[in-house]
Amino acid sequence: MVGLEHERPSEFYLSAWQSTRSSTPLLVWRALLFLASLGIVLTSFIMYILSPIPIGFWFIYLTHWGLTIMLFCTGFAVAVSMRCYFYGPISTEFSLPWYVKTYWVLYNASVPVAFLITVFYWTLLYSAGVSEEIGPVLDVSIHGVNSVIMFLLLASSAHASRLVHLVHPAIFACTYVVFSIIYYFAGGTDPQGNPYVYPMVNWAQPGSTMVVISVTALLLVCLHFVTVGLAAGRNALANRILRPSVTVHVDEDIALRNQTQSAVP
Repeated sequence: MVGLEHERPSEFYLSAWQSTRSSTPLLVWRALLFLASLGIVLTSFIMYILSPIPIGFWFIYLTHWGLTIMLFCTGFAVAVSMRCYFYGPISTEFSLPWYVKTYWVLYNASVPVAFLITVFYWTLLYSAGVSEEIGPVLDVSIHGVNSVIMFLLLASSAHASRLVHLVHPAIFACTYVVFSIIYYFAGGTDPQGNPYVYPMVNWAQPGSTMVVISVTALLLVCLHFVTVGLAAGRNALANRILRPSVTVHVDEDIALRNQTQSAVP
């Protein structure tokens, strides 16, 4: 279960909400989510370029790290769907291709991290007056719309989320913590010249910082469990609503196009 193998590769390019084997619906949907992600990231990046704040500060925030993996996640989702649209289903003879595994890792990390960024910002950073963006509209987009995009990606997928894949968001979070430590001891500052990225993650005060990190880590674990629960609920609800008499995921290697299935009453 820790590994990245799955007996039904079709669940990575077919939605739980469709009763056909066409990869087109999910491809179109994922393309829209990718374009929305790209629009948010480009707008945020361009606003920094146009502002007096040096562009290098864009890369120090956890929010922007989360936006980056969100962009790569939706991009790889589109790539998986496009591959299946043009070349047919993924064979089950061998292990999952690298691009499917890459998408899966990005998905496992980006969904709970997006939820974490939204909760962390609106509960701690917003009240503390921390401003990562130029303008309130963009602020809402990167701290709210990001979670909406990842929720829509989760809700439209079919593959399950595994509890043991908590390791993927955990690695992402640990990487950022290590970065913040290195950034502090290297003399890094926020745009206002303070010796930290976030005031509540100030390594000059390691005790309180470790408390914040521990609570945030616990929240990330909980949000991963929420992600797993949402995925399980999505599949259960889709199966109950569609009530397919013939599952569309059994014959993994049959052609995706010109394939019709008759429903048995």
